[in-house]
Amino acid sequence: MAQLPVSSKPARSRTLILSLVAATIIWLFNELNKDGYTLRVPYPVKISYNDSLYISIHPLPRSANAIIKGSGWTLLRKSIAFTVPPVTYVIENPLATNSINTSALAAAMNEQVKDVDITHVELDKNRVDFEERVVKTSILKVDSLGLNLFPKFVVSSLINLRPNKVTFEGPASLVNDIADTLIVKVPAKKIRGNYDEELPIRYPQSPLLKTSAERVFVSFEVAEFLGTPPPPPQPKEQEPVKKATTKKASKGKKKK
Repeated sequence: MAQLPVSSKPARSRTLILSLVAATIIWLFNELNKDGYTLRVPYPVKISYNDSLYISIHPLPRSANAIIKGSGWTLLRKSIAFTVPPVTYVIENPLATNSINTSALAAAMNEQVKDVDITHVELDKNRVDFEERVVKTSILKVDSLGLNLFPKFVVSSLINLRPNKVTFEGPASLVNDIADTLIVKVPAKKIRGNYDEELPIRYPQSPLLKTSAERVFVSFEVAEFLGTPPPPPQPKEQEPVKKATTKKASKGKKKK
């Protein structure tokens, strides 16, 4: 039996490998030309509402998982680089809205992307919570009765505050709980000299709350009282109350 030359075996192996590669490429091209493939991609989202009147209590979603359907070639391109501008989802009445309609969101995505079909949209959290945006101004006042002065020292000037009021802006549930007058406490002990310090304004801390000032400058003058303070006025003794007397009118005699 005649044997093939040894040099012809590698040639046959190369031919077989090339044939398999060519068949794979042809099969892959045929598959990519077909429709009906699906792919999950992150899709940027922008929630639009009147933020001058309302405020969101919780962070709003910035992206959603979109299930797109299309041909193999199209989805291959999308899987390599899927870049689209954020789709805008409008909330007309925030106080009456508590969730995002994913069907409406998918419809908005389909209006934006024409070469694929958005079949489904998934959100990590589709719950939303809005409140009315409220602005309030509170007056600042120093706790003068709580000042800790050195013995025989008194405040000898007006107590100045800069600023003397502060404005808050945020959700109604937070702003409405802030008092109309905020008390500023001076922490210094045994004050015997003129006071001029910057102190924090105490109010409920929240990332949703904006304020016109976080600190206030407090200044006043202090002097030593050299004289003897006058004794407190003594209460006057009340005089005994005289009983009121009434005169009875004399009755006239009847004429005969």
